[in-house]
Amino acid sequence: SFIIALIGVIVPLVLGGFVSYFFISDSDSQMQILKSVFIGVVLTATSVSITVETLKELGKMNTPASNAILGAAIIDDILGIIALTIITSFADKSVNILFVLLKIVLFFVFAVILGIGMYMLFRWMNKNTKRDSRRHVIIAFAYCLVSAFVAEVFFGVADITGAYIAGLVLSMTNRKRYLENRFSTLSYMLLSPIFFACIGLTIEVPSLTTSLLIFAVLLT
Repeated sequence: SFIIALIGVIVPLVLGGFVSYFFISDSDSQMQILKSVFIGVVLTATSVSITVETLKELGKMNTPASNAILGAAIIDDILGIIALTIITSFADKSVNILFVLLKIVLFFVFAVILGIGMYMLFRWMNKNTKRDSRRHVIIAFAYCLVSAFVAEVFFGVADITGAYIAGLVLSMTNRKRYLENRFSTLSYMLLSPIFFACIGLTIEVPSLTTSLLIFAVLLT
């Protein structure tokens, strides 16, 4: 997964920056290069949400290949954040690289502590609330949302990364099959359509120029 992620960061960074250089006009050559590299860094991130939904549609969610793909997607998001911070620090001197890296480390420390606590809670619930399984779903969903929110707002890490780690913790509980069945219905019927609709609604078709269309084709 790490090798895939590393290649998935380097290739878009180099090729994306190279293509972008010819579409950016700036009197300052150094700033032009910096802007090109910035676009290359933006392209290094992988949408874990889209990847998950695509693998679900293909029926390949529980294969070794999907595990490698999702592992790489999470890792290259972290590498992308680090690269983006380094590039931003060149343009904005107020950005502290060490502080951002510290926040990323603290997020994983927080995720481990919270994950252990949730795992112990589910073990206790499994022994004492066997008849009422609905509580497991409600608490699991709340755990995913809180983990995603804290990752994004307090640590500057992508919210999907927080939710992904919550999913890893929940997959180690005895109720993982039950939770998976309930969540798949919720995701397929409500969450995923809203997610993709929001992405589509952010595209402003009238503002697309010929130059931007050519640029988009070359990037693709």
